[in-house]
Amino acid sequence: MKTIRHLIIFCVLAAAAVACTKPAALTLLSNQVAFEAAAGQQEISFLTNRDWTLRSDADWVTVAPASGGPSDSYQRVNVSVSANEAEAERTASLTLTAGELSRVIGVRQAGKPVVVPPKFTIRDFRNRPVSTTEWYELTGEIVSLPEEHYGNFFMADETGYIYVYGLCEKQVEKNDQSFSKLGLKPGDKVTIKTLRSEYNKAAQAGGNIPAYFVSRQAGAYRLGQKVASTSAKWMELPATKADDGQDLLIHSTLDGKRSYAAYFDYDHFVSSWVAYPLHSGNIGSGKRMEESAFPMDPLLDRSQQAYLPKGYKESSLGKKYDRGHQIPSADRLDWRLNIETFFSTNMTPQDSDLNSNAWEKLEDKVRAWACNADTDTLYVVTGCYVGDSTETAEDSDGKKITVPRGYYKALLRLSKKDNNYSSVAFWFENKENKSSSIKKEMSMSIDDLEKKVGVDFFVNLPADVQASVEAQNPADVAWWWNN
Repeated sequence: MKTIRHLIIFCVLAAAAVACTKPAALTLLSNQVAFEAAAGQQEISFLTNRDWTLRSDADWVTVAPASGGPSDSYQRVNVSVSANEAEAERTASLTLTAGELSRVIGVRQAGKPVVVPPKFTIRDFRNRPVSTTEWYELTGEIVSLPEEHYGNFFMADETGYIYVYGLCEKQVEKNDQSFSKLGLKPGDKVTIKTLRSEYNKAAQAGGNIPAYFVSRQAGAYRLGQKVASTSAKWMELPATKADDGQDLLIHSTLDGKRSYAAYFDYDHFVSSWVAYPLHSGNIGSGKRMEESAFPMDPLLDRSQQAYLPKGYKESSLGKKYDRGHQIPSADRLDWRLNIETFFSTNMTPQDSDLNSNAWEKLEDKVRAWACNADTDTLYVVTGCYVGDSTETAEDSDGKKITVPRGYYKALLRLSKKDNNYSSVAFWFENKENKSSSIKKEMSMSIDDLEKKVGVDFFVNLPADVQASVEAQNPADVAWWWNN
């Protein structure tokens, strides 16, 4: 029995000795593992006859279990990755060590898919729902810049326009006022990425989360020109002079026809008058643009004109004034031309109780006369008279804008029936006037208005016709008061 016991012990020790001398082995089924961008988990399998450890060199990769002992069968370890929020692919390494052996397992994780915003026309974009997550790519021409600090502007393509409320150099959560670095100007074709927002039920790009810049194609403003004077034979034009320090700012339609001309006075930062033809055809259809933006005129530098994104400050006499139109916005309802009626060169500091009462009634009456079936065209001159006014109201830059003494309209009507001209003029002081209708007692002749404001109206009429028409007493012309 003793001999048998010794034999068994010998065999066990011999077997152990053989095992200890067996070489280390480590077999991997794969040395690569790949993941999509989302968080995920996969298994790796290996076979080893030694104690082992598995270590990751990246905190976004974890393994379980991270260690173990030898086995005659394949062992499995779970490899987990967190979500990759970046657009770029990322990599890591796992090191599996078993005794004196080691193997490296590569881990690759795809980047977050790049979402390419769909390209939409501006009309399509306006029809999309408000969203704080869906980005759109828009391309259009910059029409005007109402506000330069935060990058507020109008852009347009062949389908319509949109107001961009805030554009930044890069994608940011809050407007960083980086717009000025872009050097954009009216006439440039720009591509932006933007959310669809809304203000007072009006569609907008940008918003609380600003739009951001993609690219620019330099261009020039095509819908206007600045001249010192003109020899154009447009019937609505008063006399202009090349040496009086004023410039004529001519704004045009998309097909090159005149929309209106403003005779701008650099000393007072207002247009002395704005002249334009008016009939149902050029009034157009649509409605006044919803956005309460008052862009600068692309024909002038900012330093030369009023900057009115927030209106006029309290005047030197402690009064508040409206941004009063000379050519009314309702006289140009086509969206592109309507924007141009809000140019600061068309604005003056106007008494609110005049602007929203008697003056508005006069504007309505003028449109009705222009659209009358018997009218071919109504030629309109709307002006402000500065005179000896010393009252000023500052713009947002601190420029002192002269407050006019009064306002006038000079009208020349071409009849369809007999192809003859008739005229009427009106004068209102720049103060409260709550008249609810326009009466003949308010009217005056063109001659009398010329004497009052020092402007030579309708100079392109033949001399004999001009003399006769401008001398007419409109109170005696029944058509004006019967229509």
